[in-house]
Amino acid sequence: MKRILLFLLLLLLATFSSNTFLDHAYAQTVTASNSAATPTLTILPTLFPTLTPQPTQSVSFSILQQIDQLTTIDASTSSVATVAATPTNSVPASPSADISASPTPDIDASGSAQDYCLNVPVVMYHHIEPLDIATQLGHVQLTEDSQIFEEHISYLSSQHYHFLSLEDLVHAILNHGTVPPKSIVITIDDGYIDAYTYAFLMAKKYHAVMNFMIPTGLIGQPDYMTWDHLKEMAASPYAKIYNHTTTHAALGLIDQDQIIQEVTTANQDLQKNLGIKNDIVIYPYGSYNDLAIQTIKQLGMIAAVSTDPGTNECLSNIYNLPRVRVGNEPIEDYGY
Repeated sequence: MKRILLFLLLLLLATFSSNTFLDHAYAQTVTASNSAATPTLTILPTLFPTLTPQPTQSVSFSILQQIDQLTTIDASTSSVATVAATPTNSVPASPSADISASPTPDIDASGSAQDYCLNVPVVMYHHIEPLDIATQLGHVQLTEDSQIFEEHISYLSSQHYHFLSLEDLVHAILNHGTVPPKSIVITIDDGYIDAYTYAFLMAKKYHAVMNFMIPTGLIGQPDYMTWDHLKEMAASPYAKIYNHTTTHAALGLIDQDQIIQEVTTANQDLQKNLGIKNDIVIYPYGSYNDLAIQTIKQLGMIAAVSTDPGTNECLSNIYNLPRVRVGNEPIEDYGY
């Protein structure tokens, strides 16, 4: 029995020694192999205290969270980050197919209103008569053929345009008000006799308000209306009369005293002969400058009309409101 126990003990010792030797040899082999293949791994203990994976908490990055919030669809709230899903404070768009359906204030970068505009065409005419007569009299270039003029007014009437007085437009701008949809202002300059013979006739026929610009010092002279003509027109709801200076002077080319004389005398003539108190000036030839504007302001004028092209009638150009010059083409060719 002792021999058997001794044999087993020797066998156990032999087995343990063999395993220890193999483990030691394997460790040396691995160490040598790793050292030869990747010598830079010797710095890893400095950067990472242990190579054993440890459970760590996930790190949240705010920008990624924001992206996740923008792209995640929550079925319970349907909160998809789209423009349509988020209500805004913008004002619903007004119908814009009609001219001047709504005011169009200009907004600066800070969001504060700096101007106020109404998109209304102020259409400009001079002579209204048959072209053959205009040819004989030598003023074809300023003439709208009377037949074509009637076609203009008839078309605008059939398309339900609103014929607006100049003073109504000016007061709407100054008061940040509105005007009816598809408003249009018809202006006829210089007080020629054909304005009474043809234009005023069309105003009454189509119930269309027209605005007549009168150089008062020329009234009664050949080819011009008389004060009797103007009295008849002033009594009609379809004719409005305004200051076009006294002698049809270019206000941008004369001195201040002359400007004062031209504007105040014309206003006195309108008051004396027609009972009209006028506070709007129409520049002859479209001529104006800073001196003219400052002078008529001092005289109490609230607006002035130029021949500058355009349809945006604004507070910023209330003393040089633009107009649209039309010729002997159909009015629809101008976009109406």
